[in-house]
Amino acid sequence: GPSIPRRDRDADRERYCRLMLILFHPWRDPRDLKSPAETWEDAFSRCRNHFSPQALSVMDNLQLLHECRDSRND
Repeated sequence: GPSIPRRDRDADRERYCRLMLILFHPWRDPRDLKSPAETWEDAFSRCRNHFSPQALSVMDNLQLLHECRDSRND
């Protein structure tokens, strides 16, 4: 399937925010994740303080995997 988007690339930022909300923010309906007037990045910023320390650690580790692959390929 598609790869996890990077949080440090502007082109991937909306996809990254959407996926992190889907994975780590409780929801039953897509409207639980963001309001129609919000961007995914705005919704992610609003919810960031509510993520568990474990969820934040997973997000950091996902980014670290991207950075390790970059270093390996250099």
